[in-house]
Amino acid sequence: MEKPAVLAYWRKFFIDLLVGTFISLILFGGAGFTLGMTSTAILSLVYITPLEWSGWISWLVIILAGVWLGALGLIHGLASSIIFVVGKKLSEMVLGLHDLLDILVSEVMFSYIGSNEKIPKKELAAKFDNVGKKFMEDLNLKKGFFRFMSRIIFGVILKVLKFIFLDDVVEELNKKKSDQLGKADIESAVRRVGVEFVVSSIKDNLMILHVLNFILLMITFCVPFLTFWIF
Repeated sequence: MEKPAVLAYWRKFFIDLLVGTFISLILFGGAGFTLGMTSTAILSLVYITPLEWSGWISWLVIILAGVWLGALGLIHGLASSIIFVVGKKLSEMVLGLHDLLDILVSEVMFSYIGSNEKIPKKELAAKFDNVGKKFMEDLNLKKGFFRFMSRIIFGVILKVLKFIFLDDVVEELNKKKSDQLGKADIESAVRRVGVEFVVSSIKDNLMILHVLNFILLMITFCVPFLTFWIF
């Protein structure tokens, strides 16, 4: 992909990311809160009603249980939403990461093509940062909260790509003399590194977070029920 097409891809990616995240937060958060309120109703019917407490005590306990279960349901729902959106967008961004890394590496290495000098990693890192910042400005994202969040996310992406560039891509490029390097060699080096491996590792960790979030949800929801069951 040429640079204008890569810019358009990432501009659309961030628009979809923030809009999709907002919708997902509402859906997952609402589902978690609804689950909390449903659990409160079940708790009331199964444990509180049979005890025949006075009205104000029963309502106080129900309200406290509702606050506990509703708030935690909302929190776990939001956490699940964030994990889900990150995993979904990681799957979508693989092609964009390859093309982005192609553009960044090509611009960084352009001035060194044809040179037989060994380039210090520190110099390459500084040049990569400058090229990345320029690309971020070229995205021309809208101002305000949208721009703020997009810059944070894109900044993290650039940090990961810089790590890949300095540790893997440069190693691939060093297999060929600098004065023999061409654009095709750079693209080939980027492809051989395999950004999918990095994304796959992150997605595996996200799956673990999904499981942990579910386990914590079950534990926190069981606390009120266990309290009545034991005492």
